[in-house]
Amino acid sequence: MKSAAIISGQNVTDVLIVESQLAERWACSVKKIQADRLKGRGPQFLKIGRLVRYRLSDVIDYENSSRHQSTSQMDVSSSNGGNSYE
Repeated sequence: MKSAAIISGQNVTDVLIVESQLAERWACSVKKIQADRLKGRGPQFLKIGRLVRYRLSDVIDYENSSRHQSTSQMDVSSSNGGNSYE
């Protein structure tokens, strides 16, 4: 069973974060997040009207799927799905 911390009755992983929070988490610019989203890269996101939000659980899943032991494990053609944050 997956355990998650609770913040005011909500699982931490169900929290929504904004582009600037994701950019800060990955030490990159908001423009980089936006450009990669436009190209279909990065974690899944929610579009609520004009607002873009990221579910923290989706960000964590994306980060975990991007883990490698060595560069020889990476698929050269996809180069980590185009992820240049690491």
